[in-house]
Amino acid sequence: MRSNGDKDRAESDDIARLIAAAGRRPAPDGAVRDSVRAAIEQVWLEEAGRRRGRRALRWAAAAAVVTTAVGLAWFGLRGGVSEAPMPVGTLVAARGTVHLTSPSDRGPIVAGSRLDAGTTVRTGANGYLVLTASSIDLRVGPGSALDLDRPGHVQLTHGRIYVDSGPEGDSHEPLVVDTPFGRVNHLGTQFQVVVHSSSMQVSVRSGRVNVSERRGRRETLTRGQGVAVYRGGAIERLAITPYGRIWAWVNTLTPDFPIDGRPLSEFLAWYTRETGRTLALQGAGTQAAIDQTRLSGSIAGLTPTEALAAVMATTRLQYDMNSPGELRIGIRGAAANGH
Repeated sequence: MRSNGDKDRAESDDIARLIAAAGRRPAPDGAVRDSVRAAIEQVWLEEAGRRRGRRALRWAAAAAVVTTAVGLAWFGLRGGVSEAPMPVGTLVAARGTVHLTSPSDRGPIVAGSRLDAGTTVRTGANGYLVLTASSIDLRVGPGSALDLDRPGHVQLTHGRIYVDSGPEGDSHEPLVVDTPFGRVNHLGTQFQVVVHSSSMQVSVRSGRVNVSERRGRRETLTRGQGVAVYRGGAIERLAITPYGRIWAWVNTLTPDFPIDGRPLSEFLAWYTRETGRTLALQGAGTQAAIDQTRLSGSIAGLTPTEALAAVMATTRLQYDMNSPGELRIGIRGAAANGH
């Protein structure tokens, strides 16, 4: 037979083991700690006046301590640990009135900043933005509302975007553009989407895109083709030139193209891709002259047309853009047409 003292010590040991089994837990904040203390004190007061209350109180207090420890661990898990934000792209450059709102507090959003899922983009009447989404070049024009929902998916509510997934044949990640009028899937392309209050227009500069109207009708577009989707569901096929006025806004702000030390041929390939023009060489020695020309300096901040004028002025070549859709290059003085 145990004495009462032995029983008390055994119960104390049991309580100690229960507390130890609960393990270390994050310390609760002041409000939670005060609430738990008040609850235990209330139990103490209620049990203190009862017969055989001392033994019951010890076990009730032990259970309260263990339950509180487990509860605080769950509280800490839910309140102190959150899922890491999911990156969807990178900000490249911005000009004019542009507002970006990020769901995560990562500080100011500047060129080179990572963009997380849930980021919203709003541009004013003079706002332009260049970003990458799923490693694809994405440009946002004035008066646009764009949501970067998740990797490989954006939502354009109104305004305009231009998508460039790189030269045909390059590997690229998928990108889906959702609008109030339907969905656009790129298949290795340069294209733009313009959303107005009553219609959406998709224009393809190169490659292919699939356009799915909300009611299920689908259209596949290739270079020089476009489609207008109207609020009532009507669809109109369009003929599109890959150069000219409808693409002019795209070149207001472009990703930087470093030219220092690079051959003129790479610059001309960049220029024709940016403007939708085709390169036409005049004279037998023109290709050799292009191949032999290396560039220096920088065209940062210039539009493609401004960059062309600046670069060609440093070479023995001349250019002519009088023929629609063409960039003609010849050796200076060897052809009748100048620039």
